Amino acid sequence: MILWLASPAGGGTVSVLKRAAVIFLVCSAICATAVPALAQAAVVAGRVRGADGSTLEGATVAGESLRNSSRTVEGRTDDGGWFGFLGLVSGPWRFVITKFGYEPAEGVAFVRRTGRVDMNFVLNVDPLRPPIPTTGVLAGIPAGEIQEDLAAAHRMFDRGRFNDAIDAYEELLERVPQLTSLHLQIGHAYVERREYERALAAYQAVPADTTAADEAAAAIDALQAAMASDP
Repeated sequence: MILWLASPAGGGTVSVLKRAAVIFLVCSAICATAVPALAQAAVVAGRVRGADGSTLEGATVAGESLRNSSRTVEGRTDDGGWFGFLGLVSGPWRFVITKFGYEPAEGVAFVRRTGRVDMNFVLNVDPLRPPIPTTGVLAGIPAGEIQEDLAAAHRMFDRGRFNDAIDAYEELLERVPQLTSLHLQIGHAYVERREYERALAAYQAVPADTTAADEAAAAIDALQAAMASDP
């Protein structure tokens, strides 16, 4: 755990506010196990997790003295989700935890001259700006942004704006080549425009080892039958 140093030392008990996320107050000896050498020092420390129990690295932890707003501290959680501050002035402090893709959490700690304050925070995923996936086909890609653009492309298709939909699907494919199922949507749009050769090429672009392969094969069979009956 990284300890962020402030000015005069403090420590004490915690009262908790619940706003955008669930906050848990724990009285276990977190700091005694994480930083035994500082067990007797004034420390505010804790851990940040996601609602699924995963630890959150890189969350911003910002503190502000409620008696003197010019007294502030800021740090980030380490790879285990831990944070800690040493040397805070005594009195009430508000801590706000933020991380992209999650709703913020807030808690208040009353810091005394000596002692330890343990605070644990749980951040809920922000449904409007979900975190960037670290695994799967969308790893490293802002999923919320992709979902919005994909929904817009689907709306174009549903409204009969097939050229615009094709352009939107192709732009998404250029940005996220892993979304190979979009070839299906492009093919469907070309079918609606009765551009069967282009539709066939789009369907054939779906990789055979993907979950969309069976649907693409069925679409190819149906399209070839339609082309044979409507030369």
